[in-house]
Amino acid sequence: MLIKDIIMKNLVKSFVWLFALIVFACQAAENQEDKSAADTTSEESSLEVKTGEITFKKDKLIEVALLTVKPGKEEQFSKDYFEKAFPIGTPYGARHIGSFAITKQDDGNVPAQMLVFFEWNSQEEFRKFNANLDFVKIVNIRNDALSFLTTGSFVVDKDITYSLSTDKTYEFAALWLENPPLLQEYFEAVLPLAGDPKIQFELIAQLVSTGTPDGTYHPNLIFFSEWKAGYQGKEELLERDEFKNNVAKREEAAPYKDILIVSPIL
Repeated sequence: MLIKDIIMKNLVKSFVWLFALIVFACQAAENQEDKSAADTTSEESSLEVKTGEITFKKDKLIEVALLTVKPGKEEQFSKDYFEKAFPIGTPYGARHIGSFAITKQDDGNVPAQMLVFFEWNSQEEFRKFNANLDFVKIVNIRNDALSFLTTGSFVVDKDITYSLSTDKTYEFAALWLENPPLLQEYFEAVLPLAGDPKIQFELIAQLVSTGTPDGTYHPNLIFFSEWKAGYQGKEELLERDEFKNNVAKREEAAPYKDILIVSPIL
């Protein structure tokens, strides 16, 4: 799959943080009546607002990974696999772009827990990495730790840097297109509402499939966006006539979609 350069040490910490948070949430649900002071402190710490940036580069290959780690396999994935794998990817230009916890699924049926973006020098370099024997020797460690994994290759048409915050609402929308002109008609009708104070939708990046057979995830387009007014901004859009009168065009244009609400791991 994917791997990282020196900065990846921060990513490993992010994985550990996410899985610790998941474990804490499960324990809290089972033992809600008798939380300890230590539990409360841990929860408050996990809710601290963190900020960062995400950067997509037009001259690079962008790998999108959707994955779920098996319960109890978190350390195997983050240490036994990840800490060994990311140095192998460095000569091929591997760079972590951003990691996100999937908090809500609005459309589609992809059984993923996390969304991760990676960067590679090129499709050719990415393929060389996957054929590297040092990587091949450890890939089964990753596969055993994951209950779900799908990846795909994409590009953007311009360099993009965007500020992220853990208290904001982001959306990952992957579309398999059957009628692109209808999708354009939908956007022409609905996008004028994007600046409405009650909606505040902003497109961060549009990722286009490379059209290659690499990986298993092949939507034609991915829209990565922010709902600046929060999820209620999306709910407000769904009530507007401009959306209701044109949503059928979107459904016909892209009858299958993965639409995921995600939170950055910073």
